[in-house]
Formats: sequence, structure tokens, C-alpha cells
Amino acid sequence: MSDGDVPPLAPSATVSYEFRDSSVPPPFHRSFVLVFDHTSARIVVDSYGEVLADRSVSMPPEAWNLVADGFPALQELVLADPEPGCTGGTGFAATVAEDGAVRLSVQGLACGGVNSDAADRLAEWVRPVRVLFPPMEVLAPE
Repeated sequence: MSDGDVPPLAPSATVSYEFRDSSVPPPFHRSFVLVFDHTSARIVVDSYGEVLADRSVSMPPEAWNLVADGFPALQELVLADPEPGCTGGTGFAATVAEDGAVRLSVQGLACGGVNSDAADRLAEWVRPVRVLFPPMEVLAPE
């Protein structure tokens, strides 16, 4: 299926994007979940289960349109399994639900260069929503 065959997101869509930080000491570990739809966005930042920040904002139409229009390009994501024993990687996941159906469900580990492109593309896709919140060092300082 090419990008041209995949419609953009409808206003009924809900997106969940998760970033799991590498295994580092708790003062430096920052994982987060970003959940949004066409009306609002919420980010929850944690360090090994301890919630460090939980914020919500209204969704500007411009940010929603960028994410909705960029969705078809995600159909070409390619994921692989990193080598066993790869250390220092980060995890990522994205789920898009629309009208009761899952349109996208991906999860992976970026480690040793494996899946770096997919992780970067997903992060870039949600960037218009992520920037609605302060930078991590302000949102959840060490």
C-alpha cells in the first residue's frame, strides 16, 4: 500500500505515543506517554514508575492537521529485532485508533543503530504535539 492509498487521520482518531528511556540512574531517566486527539493532548513523564509530570493542553488545529496529514507516511515503517544483548537502547511505541479500529500499532527497541530510523520518524511525526509542552528539562527537571 502506498502513502497515496492511506487516508489521513480523521477527527475521531486517538493517538498514543510512548518513549521508554534507556536504563540510566533514576535522576536521569525520563520516559513519557503522549496521548492526543483533535481536541486535546496529555503528556505523562515518569522515572521508573514515579510520575514526574502530568500535563494537558488543548490541541491547536494546526498541530492536529500536521499529525493527521503525516500519518500515511508511517505505513512504510520497517522494524527489526536488535542483536541479543544490545544495551543502552530506547523503546518506542505508537498506537492509532479510529472509529473503534486500530489503524497503526508499532513498538520497538532502538539499539545499536537498529530501528533508529523508525524511532526518529515516529518522534518527528508527533513533534507538532510534543512541542505544545515544555522541554523535558523544564517539564521534569533532574
